Amino acid sequence: MQIQKIILYSHSGEKRILPFELGKVNIITGESKSGKSALIEIINYCLASKGCDIPEGIIRDTVSYFAILLAFNDSESAFIARENPNIKGIQASTTVCLIRNIGENLPDLEEINSNLNVDALKDYLTRKIGISENVHVPDSLTREPLKANFKHSRFYCYQPQYLVADPYQLFYNQNKEFVPQSIKDTLPYFLGAVNENSLAIESEIAQLKKLLNRLVREKRESEKIKSEGISQAFSLIDEAKEIGILEKTANPQSQKEAYTFLEYVSNWEYQPLTVKAENSALKDLIDKRGELKTDLSKISDNRKAATDYLKNSFGYSTEAKQQEIRLESINLYKDSSQDNSLCPLCDNQLINSIPSIDSINQSLADIREDLKFTKAESPRIQSYIDSVETQYHSVETELKRVEKSISALYVENEKARTVRDLNLRRGKIIGRVSLFLESIVIEQETESIDSKIENLKSKIIELEKTVDSDNERELLLSILNKINLQMSKWVEGLDVEYENNPIRFDINKLTMYIDSDTKPIALPQIGSGANWVAYHLLIVFALHKHFIQNNRPVPNFVIIDQPTQVYYPPEKNDNVVEVSADEIAVNKMFDFMFNVVESLTPKLQVIITDHAYLKNDRFEKSVREIWRDGLKLIPNDWGPLNGKSTVYNNV
Repeated sequence: MQIQKIILYSHSGEKRILPFELGKVNIITGESKSGKSALIEIINYCLASKGCDIPEGIIRDTVSYFAILLAFNDSESAFIARENPNIKGIQASTTVCLIRNIGENLPDLEEINSNLNVDALKDYLTRKIGISENVHVPDSLTREPLKANFKHSRFYCYQPQYLVADPYQLFYNQNKEFVPQSIKDTLPYFLGAVNENSLAIESEIAQLKKLLNRLVREKRESEKIKSEGISQAFSLIDEAKEIGILEKTANPQSQKEAYTFLEYVSNWEYQPLTVKAENSALKDLIDKRGELKTDLSKISDNRKAATDYLKNSFGYSTEAKQQEIRLESINLYKDSSQDNSLCPLCDNQLINSIPSIDSINQSLADIREDLKFTKAESPRIQSYIDSVETQYHSVETELKRVEKSISALYVENEKARTVRDLNLRRGKIIGRVSLFLESIVIEQETESIDSKIENLKSKIIELEKTVDSDNERELLLSILNKINLQMSKWVEGLDVEYENNPIRFDINKLTMYIDSDTKPIALPQIGSGANWVAYHLLIVFALHKHFIQNNRPVPNFVIIDQPTQVYYPPEKNDNVVEVSADEIAVNKMFDFMFNVVESLTPKLQVIITDHAYLKNDRFEKSVREIWRDGLKLIPNDWGPLNGKSTVYNNV
């Protein structure tokens, strides 16, 4: 798989097409901040990456769709377009547009319609580059088996600016979580050190080992049940006797007899005891009790009011009567019908009647009249009090009767609760006995489990004989030795220290070592950015040469960003490199890449983005575009969506 074109679509539908030649070195040279470093992330975004790492700014503001045109070894092509996530304010679009065998007729913006999701695109690319069914099963079984797919093959295709001179990582995304382990697990497959036919066998062995572990656990459980079974059996029999399922006289003398009693319990016809429910009657009685208490309270209030009235009336009458007697004893008070013209004290004739005397006489007359009324009403009030008293005793008697009925129902309900508890206990013991007897069946099948375990062990041993893991390790070591030998030969053509010492790639640590005369030196310990860039190029091209020569399922392209950065800083704007020691080293580096690509023509495509422009024929013939004097990845007349730049937060 190689890249024919990168296509960007503006919001108004204009196309920016960046073409590349297949099987050759393609160079884009230009100024800083012209968009060169974004090409790797644009390609990776179109190739089903989970996120979008295309830099924010002018590119994300002006582009509506990112697209690439791929060419496969079977002469098939594929157009892949993915929407700019900033348009919808999301982290990454989950759908893509895939058009196969599109030829040179690139679709217009309005013709792009998403027709599958990113996972489906990843599966399509996995099949297209030839990744077969595979699975890596970790030896310790502490991690889930890993299946190599297209995303794992991309680790060896990208060398961004931040990576190409990094002494602590060799491969794309190696600094991200879980990626180093994924590289270690899948690289042996991509190198061809794993027998692909054995992958299915290894998967079968893993499944058989899981089944074996389960049977071993079952055997241990059955043995535990066997050791504890007899004591548990007698305990269950005692419980069954206590709740009335077995007779009190049941007394098994052996394990077999105990199991017989338990069989009887498990098959016992369970008939729950019943009791008459009184919940509705109890509720009615409680309601009746409340009504009677209310009535009794009202009657008590009426009785008290009548009694208090009678007491007050009697006191008033007694006092008035006593006053009347005292007045009559001294002849001061006379009947109010006497002549008002006479003085009530001396009986002399009065010329004029005294008003106060009239008032006194009238008041005294009124008192007498009230006394007559009080005397007349007293018998009726007493009669009312008697009737209220009778009514009070009647309601009180009824209340006592209702409370006795409520107490009786509470007793009945307690009996019902006891019966329900007994029913529940009987149901529980029957269930426990049934479960115990089922475990006894497991015990009786112990011999069958033993035979299954032995059969599984034998089968696993036979399968493991067909998968020679030692041979695979030897094969991987042999492949790595060849790659190391190739790098050791190539290093002579690059500007590096220790050029006469063997180079070694350590797959377990994912780093490189130089075996000096005194000791091995790890890549971070060598020093110098020029050395780091050279060793990055050595491992990447050595791996791709092996991939191509052994027809391994890895994309046949490498993208390298700013390999000359350690010689020429980005701020250097000269478009032509003068002859110097650095220029000689840079020429050696590019000659190395040209030579490798030409030796593998047309199987390997290399895309290089850099500031430098070398004055030699091979470099100049490989230049596809020069991004200087206003020419950049994004045309100057492209505007942002809705005519204004928008800042989007990462989602």
